[in-house]
Amino acid sequence: MCEGGGQRGIFTAGVLDEFQRAGFNPFDLYIGTSAGAQNLSAFVCGQPGYARRVITRYTTSPHFFNPLRFVRGGHLIDLDWLVEETSKNMPLAMDTAEKLLLEGREFLMCACRSDDYTANYFAPTRENWLPVIKASSAIPGFYRMGVELDGVSYQDGGISDAIPVEEAYRRGADTIVVIRTVPSAMFYTPQWMKRMEQWLSESSLQQLVRMMQHHESSYHRIQQFIENPPGDLRIFEIFPPKPLASHALGSRLPALNQDYHLGRRCARYFLSAASHWLIPREKDKPLPYIVPRTTRPKRVVVPEENPENVVPIAAEAGPVEQIILDPAVLTDIVADGGMVRAAAFNDESPYPAKSSAPKPEAPAKAEDKRSDGENL
Repeated sequence: MCEGGGQRGIFTAGVLDEFQRAGFNPFDLYIGTSAGAQNLSAFVCGQPGYARRVITRYTTSPHFFNPLRFVRGGHLIDLDWLVEETSKNMPLAMDTAEKLLLEGREFLMCACRSDDYTANYFAPTRENWLPVIKASSAIPGFYRMGVELDGVSYQDGGISDAIPVEEAYRRGADTIVVIRTVPSAMFYTPQWMKRMEQWLSESSLQQLVRMMQHHESSYHRIQQFIENPPGDLRIFEIFPPKPLASHALGSRLPALNQDYHLGRRCARYFLSAASHWLIPREKDKPLPYIVPRTTRPKRVVVPEENPENVVPIAAEAGPVEQIILDPAVLTDIVADGGMVRAAAFNDESPYPAKSSAPKPEAPAKAEDKRSDGENL
């Protein structure tokens, strides 16, 4: 499940690119909203780096994001230009996506109706893939008209279902991986909604207030679902430890690159810490070991030993104990500036809990010697 967030989706792009580098794709169902739908399109098409290039090259262009055009009555974000340019210069590998979906996997994009904000989930085909992406990403007001699909006007799916975990559960999912663009358990009113208040007429402002109330209500409900998953549902979250440097719109390139590399680091830790719970394996066949990518350290010159600076080792120090993470435990893991959380069988859930165990200690941070500027 991939959350939206405009240009903050660069974090999700980093996570999914690292998944592709590691060959990690055990998923049967993919659901994305807004920027999450765009990122997952690149993932199911098997095109690492695609979403990053779209965000850094195209969404930073004045052809796409133009406040002056908006003041003069046009779109603040020109989705028509974005879809046309990317499809012409960077077409999606539809053949790869169709091959993947023929294996029995399912890909859905969420968009909501403009009239009553009902969330709808579209299984895109080669013919309607791009219009559905546009509908899922049509931020109300900033893209002044909705996107018509089958005679119905649709807008950004994040209004009604920013993180479609409930839909995944309704479709039979028992393990869900959620990639978020804001810290877990953080609720916020998007800045683009706040800015619109000063630009809209009174009638339009009333419609915005209704939409914001609907968005807040649905987001609170989704957060409660994630924190208290029903029955035997297990939810893994990959999210930034603090608000990202980039914004939904108008982000600068250094901030986008910083958040992209943060996403890759979070994904590397997730792969090393939790991927074995998701990869199916045959009986008596060992789990594949995914090795995180590292760089060779530079030559280090060690100074001569000074007896005055030697610290004696405590004699009472005991052996290091092995920490085994139980998948049936609510586990918070902090690693390398990123965060991965597994929420499973939560005791506070209104549904029967499967097990209850003390929370294990988090593993120590692993140093990542890779610089943010490195070309991954």
